Amino acid sequence: MDKKTISVEQLTFAYPPLVVGGTPEPLFHGLELTVAAGQSLAVVGRSGSGKSTLTHILAGLAPRYTGGELTGEVRIGGRDLAAEPPAPTAVGVLFQDAATQLFTSAVEDEVAWGLEALGTAPTEIGPVVMDALRKFGLLEVSKRPPWALSGGQQKRLALASLWALRPRVWLLDEPLGGLDPAGRVEVLAALTQLRQEGVTQLFTTARVTRGSWEDSAALLTGGALTAPATWDSLHAQHARLVAAGLLCPAASWARLERSARAPGSRLALEARHLRYAYPDGPAVLHGLDLRIPQGQFVAVIGPNGAGKSTLIRHFNGLLRPTSGSLQVMERKSRGLSVGELARQVGFLFQRPEQQLFATTVREELAYGVRQLRLSNVEKRVERSLARFGLSEIAGRPPAILSYGSQRAVTLAALAALETPILVLDEPTVGLDGRGWAQLLEWVAERRAAGTTIIVVTHELALAARADRVLALRAGRIAADGPPDAVLSQFVGEE
Repeated sequence: MDKKTISVEQLTFAYPPLVVGGTPEPLFHGLELTVAAGQSLAVVGRSGSGKSTLTHILAGLAPRYTGGELTGEVRIGGRDLAAEPPAPTAVGVLFQDAATQLFTSAVEDEVAWGLEALGTAPTEIGPVVMDALRKFGLLEVSKRPPWALSGGQQKRLALASLWALRPRVWLLDEPLGGLDPAGRVEVLAALTQLRQEGVTQLFTTARVTRGSWEDSAALLTGGALTAPATWDSLHAQHARLVAAGLLCPAASWARLERSARAPGSRLALEARHLRYAYPDGPAVLHGLDLRIPQGQFVAVIGPNGAGKSTLIRHFNGLLRPTSGSLQVMERKSRGLSVGELARQVGFLFQRPEQQLFATTVREELAYGVRQLRLSNVEKRVERSLARFGLSEIAGRPPAILSYGSQRAVTLAALAALETPILVLDEPTVGLDGRGWAQLLEWVAERRAAGTTIIVVTHELALAARADRVLALRAGRIAADGPPDAVLSQFVGEE
């Protein structure tokens, strides 16, 4: 393979215009990129900077399947991607939302599918599949459908499916997003091994954190890449990174310090012997007892697959207990419709596209307010647009926005409802520094206003600022108490 496995020269690219007769807006301006065989590079950029688009171009997907205008030269292993796409086994791609590339009915079938499509001998497929499942910690869920996995497990499954094919170039879009610490260790170990075997890796991230396997990092800003540098030299540019929206200012964290306000005497949520099993599946929650006072900020932690998302989906009626009971604002949830619960519980999905459907951002924010027949629709919408920096893109379809911008839209839609309870499932995944600041400051505001907040998170720094930490393991409450006491027990596994 060419010594310059990834080679990009004078790249410009623009998606088709949003309106007929419109002018395409270039995303890249003479971008240059080289990654030598067996090396790795992190491309760091804020939300909307073009990180995902760059991986799509290198994979031969854009503009071949997306449309748009591309100039410059893009080569993988010496092959001109403008003339022909990469060979099937040359490039492996992990999308930022791994669930979009999973489609079979069982985890083991997902890993085997690519091998079968390439005509691998049946006797060779089984051992490779088992090895991949073992390497990425998926043996125990090998028979489960991919859609039933947690977000972190889905990401590990997508990586296992790529690993089974042994591509020589890996393009990884936010590969560690949504993973618990144990999952991150497994993925990092696998990628380190791949690099030792001579695999070339390019991954993208919105977070400036020291990596464990990258040779260097480059900033994607203004449509171009800076020269590759070490992580240490990148961190030394702290003020520049904050100004560029890549690091969250310390002041935003300071606003989220624990409140002196005591929780209310009334309960926001109460579960008694709550048990849940998915249809034709094993039990996921095993008789949970839980009381959350009004006004309390609770962080829910635990490994991928522990039942965190399953638990909180009971709070807004998306799931109903198999047995046991749940009360929301001191009313039995079994007797309340999803619409009635929506007036009390604002819910953020782990994957933002699961709750986006309107034709414009403005309509997305207005929909829930109108459905619940709340007052001051326009005022609520405009305030939320401004609060999350969305005013300039209020007329755009949410479906075409970057992952980080979609997350901001879902948060803004919740903010417009002003519900007394907020339930946020992994709200920080895919956020850049600016997105982190918006989230932290909004949560701080709602906390000060007495809103009950439940956040599922793998970010221990965020959990440490809650009033209380609830740790789940295998569908049971493993620990429940002040952050200092609980996090000290789980720092090694969560």
